[in-house]
Amino acid sequence: MAFISRKFLEEKSSSGLRKYASRFKYSLSIFLSHSHKDKELVRGFKSILQYYYADIYIDWEDGTLPDEPNKETAERIKERIKKSDLFILLATDNALSSTWCSWEIGIADCIKGYEYILIVPVTDDSGNFRGNEYLQIYKRIEIVQLPYLEIFVLEPSLRKYVETLSKDEIESQVETLEDFLKRNTKKSW
Repeated sequence: MAFISRKFLEEKSSSGLRKYASRFKYSLSIFLSHSHKDKELVRGFKSILQYYYADIYIDWEDGTLPDEPNKETAERIKERIKKSDLFILLATDNALSSTWCSWEIGIADCIKGYEYILIVPVTDDSGNFRGNEYLQIYKRIEIVQLPYLEIFVLEPSLRKYVETLSKDEIESQVETLEDFLKRNTKKSW
């Protein structure tokens, strides 16, 4: 398993993903916390989430927010976090430096609780992820790349960023993103 790279998300932004062909459709709303400096990466990750038919909220796509951030912006963002089923932080260097992202995850932690907060560590162009210590308490979305197949998995929070799990640990502790979404969402058949 590995963290998702900037390059991978940039490629997904330009190519997108084919919608998931399944006999059921997930009914799930996701608040995607991110830095506005990473719009291309956000588009790439959004295309991954759309693969699972998730409804993704991205603040700069919301035409009802004020042009300049203010008190109303904060109140609306807080309400959207509250209404969303899941909170996901696209943890790039820019997001980890953002006061908005830190505030948003603090709000999500108070409202959602551990089970409904996911972190997506994104490596820089050198393959590094600096992270923040407090992010280690949340589950992470990582990637397993096989020939012609990418599997997104939820990594349990118990592992530090620089540690790797054995094959047995992976099989016993890791849940695919698809299974997580099935378990935590309503389905319409």
